[in-house]
Amino acid sequence: MTPRATRLIVGVDGTEGSVEALRWAAHAAARRGAPLHVMTCAELPVAVEASLIGGAVTTGEAFDGVVAEHEAVNQRAVALARSIGPDIMVTGDTVLGAPAYAMVGASHDDDIIVVGATSHPGRLTEVLGSVATVVTHRAHCPVVVVHGTDRKDASVGRIAVGVDGSECGDQALMWAIEEATLCGAELLLVHGWTYPYQGPRTGITESREDMKLDAMRTLEACAHKVRSVAPALRCHSIISEDSPAKAIIDAGKEADLLVVGCRGHGGFAALLLGSVSRTVLQHASVPVVVVRHQSAERR
Repeated sequence: MTPRATRLIVGVDGTEGSVEALRWAAHAAARRGAPLHVMTCAELPVAVEASLIGGAVTTGEAFDGVVAEHEAVNQRAVALARSIGPDIMVTGDTVLGAPAYAMVGASHDDDIIVVGATSHPGRLTEVLGSVATVVTHRAHCPVVVVHGTDRKDASVGRIAVGVDGSECGDQALMWAIEEATLCGAELLLVHGWTYPYQGPRTGITESREDMKLDAMRTLEACAHKVRSVAPALRCHSIISEDSPAKAIIDAGKEADLLVVGCRGHGGFAALLLGSVSRTVLQHASVPVVVVRHQSAERR
Protein backbone atom coordinates (compact mmCIF):
# COMPACT_ATOMS: atom_id res chain seq x y z
CA MET A 1 0.00 0.00 0.00
CA THR A 2 1.54 3.31 -1.09
CA PRO A 3 1.32 6.23 1.35
CA ARG A 4 -0.65 9.18 0.09
CA ALA A 5 1.67 11.84 1.47
CA THR A 6 4.20 13.27 -0.98
CA ARG A 7 5.77 15.79 1.40
CA LEU A 8 5.90 16.64 5.08
CA ILE A 9 5.75 20.29 6.12
CA VAL A 10 6.86 21.17 9.65
CA GLY A 11 6.61 24.54 11.35
CA VAL A 12 9.62 25.51 13.49
CA ASP A 13 10.01 28.66 15.58
CA GLY A 14 12.84 27.63 17.89
CA THR A 15 10.64 26.64 20.83
CA GLU A 16 10.95 23.24 22.46
CA GLY A 17 7.56 22.15 21.12
CA SER A 18 8.49 23.01 17.53
CA VAL A 19 11.81 21.17 17.82
CA GLU A 20 9.91 18.08 19.00
CA ALA A 21 7.64 18.45 15.97
CA LEU A 22 10.73 18.67 13.75
CA ARG A 23 12.16 15.45 15.23
CA TRP A 24 8.88 13.62 14.66
CA ALA A 25 8.59 14.92 11.10
CA ALA A 26 12.18 13.97 10.24
CA HIS A 27 11.69 10.40 11.44
CA ALA A 28 8.37 10.16 9.59
CA ALA A 29 9.95 11.48 6.38
CA ALA A 30 12.75 8.92 6.71
CA ARG A 31 10.23 6.08 7.12
CA ARG A 32 8.29 7.22 4.08
CA GLY A 33 11.23 8.21 1.92
CA ALA A 34 9.42 11.52 1.52
CA PRO A 35 10.85 15.04 1.31
CA LEU A 36 10.65 17.31 4.35
CA HIS A 37 10.06 21.05 4.12
CA VAL A 38 10.89 23.16 7.19
CA MET A 39 8.97 26.43 7.50
CA THR A 40 9.77 29.30 9.83
CA CYS A 41 7.37 32.23 9.90
CA ALA A 42 8.59 35.67 10.91
CA GLU A 43 5.89 37.77 12.51
CA LEU A 44 6.89 41.39 13.04
CA PRO A 45 6.79 42.60 16.64
CA VAL A 46 4.32 45.38 17.43
CA ALA A 47 7.15 47.91 17.75
CA VAL A 48 8.40 47.10 14.26
CA GLU A 49 4.90 47.25 12.79
CA ALA A 50 4.40 50.65 14.42
CA SER A 51 7.66 51.90 12.95
CA LEU A 52 6.57 50.76 9.52
CA ILE A 53 3.44 52.86 9.84
CA GLY A 54 5.34 55.83 11.24
CA GLY A 55 8.19 55.55 8.77
CA ALA A 56 10.90 55.56 11.44
CA VAL A 57 14.52 55.67 10.31
CA THR A 58 15.35 52.38 12.09
CA THR A 59 12.61 50.45 10.31
CA GLY A 60 14.97 48.74 7.88
CA GLU A 61 17.38 47.62 10.58
CA ALA A 62 14.60 46.28 12.81
CA PHE A 63 12.97 44.46 9.93
CA ASP A 64 16.24 42.90 8.78
CA GLY A 65 17.02 41.82 12.34
CA VAL A 66 13.70 40.02 12.73
CA VAL A 67 14.10 38.20 9.41
CA ALA A 68 17.73 37.28 10.10
CA GLU A 69 16.83 35.82 13.49
CA HIS A 70 14.15 33.59 12.00
CA GLU A 71 16.36 32.57 9.10
CA ALA A 72 18.97 31.39 11.60
CA VAL A 73 16.31 29.32 13.39
CA ASN A 74 15.31 27.78 10.07
CA GLN A 75 18.88 26.92 9.11
CA ARG A 76 19.52 25.21 12.45
CA ALA A 77 16.30 23.25 12.06
CA VAL A 78 17.23 22.09 8.55
CA ALA A 79 20.62 20.95 9.82
CA LEU A 80 19.01 19.01 12.67
CA ALA A 81 16.55 17.33 10.30
CA ARG A 82 19.36 16.27 8.00
CA SER A 83 21.26 14.77 10.92
CA ILE A 84 18.20 12.69 11.84
CA GLY A 85 17.51 11.53 8.29
CA PRO A 86 20.69 11.81 6.18
CA ASP A 87 18.99 10.19 3.20
CA ILE A 88 15.91 12.41 3.06
CA MET A 89 15.62 15.59 1.02
CA VAL A 90 15.26 18.54 3.41
CA THR A 91 14.45 22.08 2.30
CA GLY A 92 13.87 25.19 4.36
CA ASP A 93 12.03 28.46 3.95
CA THR A 94 11.50 31.58 6.05
CA VAL A 95 8.41 33.63 5.25
CA LEU A 96 6.65 36.64 6.69
CA GLY A 97 3.19 36.06 8.08
CA ALA A 98 1.07 34.15 10.56
CA PRO A 99 2.49 30.60 10.95
CA ALA A 100 -0.79 28.69 10.70
CA TYR A 101 -1.99 30.40 7.54
CA ALA A 102 1.45 30.28 5.94
CA MET A 103 1.73 26.50 6.42
CA VAL A 104 -1.81 25.88 5.22
CA GLY A 105 -1.23 28.07 2.17
CA ALA A 106 1.96 26.17 1.30
CA SER A 107 0.36 22.73 1.58
CA HIS A 108 -1.43 20.50 -0.90
CA ASP A 109 -4.03 17.79 -0.29
CA ASP A 110 -1.41 15.00 -0.38
CA ASP A 111 0.94 16.65 2.10
CA ILE A 112 1.17 16.22 5.88
CA ILE A 113 1.59 19.27 8.12
CA VAL A 114 3.39 18.73 11.43
CA VAL A 115 3.18 21.23 14.30
CA GLY A 116 4.01 21.21 17.99
CA ALA A 117 1.25 21.33 20.57
CA THR A 118 0.71 24.73 22.15
CA SER A 119 2.62 25.31 25.39
CA HIS A 120 0.28 28.02 26.59
CA PRO A 121 -3.16 26.49 27.21
CA GLY A 122 -5.78 28.63 28.86
CA ARG A 123 -8.84 30.70 28.20
CA LEU A 124 -7.21 32.95 25.59
CA THR A 125 -6.02 29.91 23.64
CA GLU A 126 -9.49 28.37 23.91
CA VAL A 127 -11.14 31.43 22.40
CA LEU A 128 -8.62 32.48 19.76
CA GLY A 129 -7.10 29.13 18.92
CA SER A 130 -3.46 28.09 18.84
CA VAL A 131 -1.43 27.51 15.70
CA ALA A 132 -2.29 23.82 15.96
CA THR A 133 -6.01 24.56 16.27
CA VAL A 134 -6.06 26.88 13.26
CA VAL A 135 -4.03 24.48 11.12
CA THR A 136 -6.20 21.46 11.95
CA HIS A 137 -9.36 23.37 11.06
CA ARG A 138 -8.01 25.07 7.93
CA ALA A 139 -5.80 22.47 6.29
CA HIS A 140 -7.18 20.09 3.69
CA CYS A 141 -4.39 17.57 4.30
CA PRO A 142 -3.69 15.46 7.41
CA VAL A 143 -2.18 17.39 10.32
CA VAL A 144 0.05 15.90 13.03
CA VAL A 145 0.11 17.68 16.39
CA VAL A 146 3.11 16.48 18.39
CA HIS A 147 2.74 16.17 22.17
CA GLY A 148 5.34 15.31 24.76
CA THR A 149 9.02 14.46 24.70
CA ASP A 150 9.00 10.84 25.95
CA ARG A 151 8.40 9.26 22.58
CA LYS A 152 9.94 6.69 20.22
CA ASP A 153 9.74 8.67 17.01
CA ALA A 154 12.12 6.40 15.13
CA SER A 155 9.61 3.54 15.37
CA VAL A 156 5.85 3.44 15.73
CA GLY A 157 4.62 0.20 17.29
CA ARG A 158 0.94 0.89 17.93
CA ILE A 159 -1.52 3.26 16.26
CA ALA A 160 -4.96 3.90 17.77
CA VAL A 161 -7.70 5.29 15.56
CA GLY A 162 -11.16 6.48 16.54
CA VAL A 163 -13.88 4.87 14.41
CA ASP A 164 -17.62 5.48 14.27
CA GLY A 165 -18.75 4.13 10.89
CA SER A 166 -19.16 7.58 9.36
CA GLU A 167 -17.55 8.68 6.10
CA CYS A 168 -15.29 11.00 8.07
CA GLY A 169 -14.32 8.18 10.43
CA ASP A 170 -13.68 5.85 7.50
CA GLN A 171 -11.23 8.32 5.96
CA ALA A 172 -9.33 8.47 9.25
CA LEU A 173 -9.39 4.66 9.37
CA MET A 174 -7.95 4.36 5.87
CA TRP A 175 -5.16 6.79 6.73
CA ALA A 176 -4.38 4.80 9.87
CA ILE A 177 -4.30 1.54 7.90
CA GLU A 178 -1.80 3.02 5.46
CA GLU A 179 0.39 4.36 8.27
CA ALA A 180 0.28 1.11 10.25
CA THR A 181 1.21 -0.86 7.13
CA LEU A 182 4.08 1.50 6.43
CA CYS A 183 5.39 1.33 10.01
CA GLY A 184 4.71 -2.37 10.57
CA ALA A 185 2.63 -1.27 13.55
CA GLU A 186 -0.32 -2.79 15.35
CA LEU A 187 -3.62 -1.02 14.67
CA LEU A 188 -6.09 -0.44 17.50
CA LEU A 189 -9.68 0.43 16.57
CA VAL A 190 -11.44 2.47 19.26
CA HIS A 191 -15.18 3.06 19.39
CA GLY A 192 -16.72 5.02 22.25
CA TRP A 193 -20.46 5.09 22.74
CA THR A 194 -22.81 6.61 25.28
CA TYR A 195 -26.43 5.99 26.16
CA PRO A 196 -28.61 6.87 24.33
CA TYR A 197 -26.79 5.69 21.23
CA GLN A 198 -28.29 6.25 17.80
CA GLY A 199 -26.58 3.92 15.38
CA PRO A 200 -27.36 2.50 11.94
CA ARG A 201 -29.90 0.02 13.35
CA THR A 202 -31.12 1.67 16.54
CA GLY A 203 -32.89 4.86 17.49
CA ILE A 204 -33.42 6.63 20.77
CA THR A 205 -36.34 4.36 21.78
CA GLU A 206 -34.42 1.07 21.83
CA SER A 207 -33.05 -0.58 24.97
CA ARG A 208 -29.53 -0.08 26.25
CA GLU A 209 -28.60 -3.66 25.26
CA ASP A 210 -29.80 -3.11 21.69
CA MET A 211 -27.82 0.10 21.52
CA LYS A 212 -24.69 -1.62 22.82
CA LEU A 213 -25.14 -4.37 20.24
CA ASP A 214 -25.45 -1.77 17.50
CA ALA A 215 -22.24 -0.08 18.69
CA MET A 216 -20.47 -3.44 18.60
CA ARG A 217 -21.71 -4.01 15.05
CA THR A 218 -20.35 -0.63 14.03
CA LEU A 219 -16.94 -1.55 15.42
CA GLU A 220 -17.00 -4.97 13.78
CA ALA A 221 -17.83 -3.37 10.41
CA CYS A 222 -14.73 -1.20 10.75
CA ALA A 223 -12.63 -4.26 11.65
CA HIS A 224 -13.97 -5.99 8.54
CA LYS A 225 -12.78 -3.05 6.42
CA VAL A 226 -9.29 -3.45 7.85
CA ARG A 227 -9.26 -7.18 7.08
CA SER A 228 -10.45 -6.58 3.52
CA VAL A 229 -7.89 -3.83 2.80
CA ALA A 230 -4.88 -5.12 4.76
CA PRO A 231 -5.44 -8.74 5.80
CA ALA A 232 -1.91 -9.15 7.15
CA LEU A 233 -2.15 -6.14 9.46
CA ARG A 234 -2.25 -6.83 13.21
CA CYS A 235 -5.51 -5.31 14.35
CA HIS A 236 -7.42 -5.24 17.66
CA SER A 237 -10.63 -3.52 18.70
CA ILE A 238 -11.76 -1.71 21.84
CA ILE A 239 -15.32 -0.67 22.61
CA SER A 240 -15.91 1.64 25.55
CA GLU A 241 -19.12 2.94 27.08
CA ASP A 242 -17.69 6.40 27.31
CA SER A 243 -17.45 9.52 25.19
CA PRO A 244 -15.58 8.96 21.92
CA ALA A 245 -12.91 11.51 22.90
CA LYS A 246 -12.22 9.92 26.29
CA ALA A 247 -12.13 6.44 24.78
CA ILE A 248 -9.51 7.56 22.25
CA ILE A 249 -7.44 9.46 24.83
CA ASP A 250 -7.42 6.46 27.18
CA ALA A 251 -6.35 4.16 24.34
CA GLY A 252 -3.60 6.61 23.49
CA LYS A 253 -1.85 5.94 26.78
CA GLU A 254 -0.62 2.66 25.31
CA ALA A 255 -0.13 3.91 21.74
CA ASP A 256 2.57 5.80 19.86
CA LEU A 257 0.17 7.67 17.61
CA LEU A 258 -3.53 8.61 17.65
CA VAL A 259 -5.61 9.18 14.52
CA VAL A 260 -8.95 11.00 14.51
CA GLY A 261 -11.25 12.31 11.84
CA CYS A 262 -12.45 15.90 11.78
CA ARG A 263 -15.63 17.10 10.16
CA GLY A 264 -14.81 20.63 11.21
CA HIS A 265 -16.27 23.98 10.26
CA GLY A 266 -14.88 26.89 8.36
CA GLY A 267 -14.26 30.44 9.44
CA PHE A 268 -14.45 31.80 12.97
CA ALA A 269 -16.88 29.06 14.05
CA ALA A 270 -14.05 26.54 13.78
CA LEU A 271 -12.27 28.19 16.70
CA LEU A 272 -15.30 28.12 18.98
CA LEU A 273 -17.11 24.84 18.36
CA GLY A 274 -15.96 21.76 20.23
CA SER A 275 -15.43 18.37 18.64
CA VAL A 276 -13.92 14.98 19.36
CA SER A 277 -10.76 15.92 17.49
CA ARG A 278 -10.35 19.17 19.41
CA THR A 279 -10.77 17.42 22.76
CA VAL A 280 -8.27 14.72 21.82
CA LEU A 281 -5.80 17.37 20.66
CA GLN A 282 -6.03 19.19 23.97
CA HIS A 283 -5.63 16.18 26.25
CA ALA A 284 -3.62 13.52 24.41
CA SER A 285 -0.10 12.73 25.62
CA VAL A 286 1.17 11.36 22.28
CA PRO A 287 1.20 12.75 18.72
CA VAL A 288 -2.26 13.08 17.16
CA VAL A 289 -3.07 12.92 13.46
CA VAL A 290 -6.19 14.83 12.43
CA VAL A 291 -7.56 13.65 9.08
CA ARG A 292 -9.80 16.38 7.76
CA HIS A 293 -12.95 15.12 6.04
CA GLN A 294 -12.68 15.41 2.27
CA SER A 295 -15.80 15.54 0.16
CA ALA A 296 -16.18 13.26 -2.85
CA GLU A 297 -15.57 16.24 -5.11
CA ARG A 298 -12.18 16.96 -3.53
CA ARG A 299 -11.15 13.29 -3.58
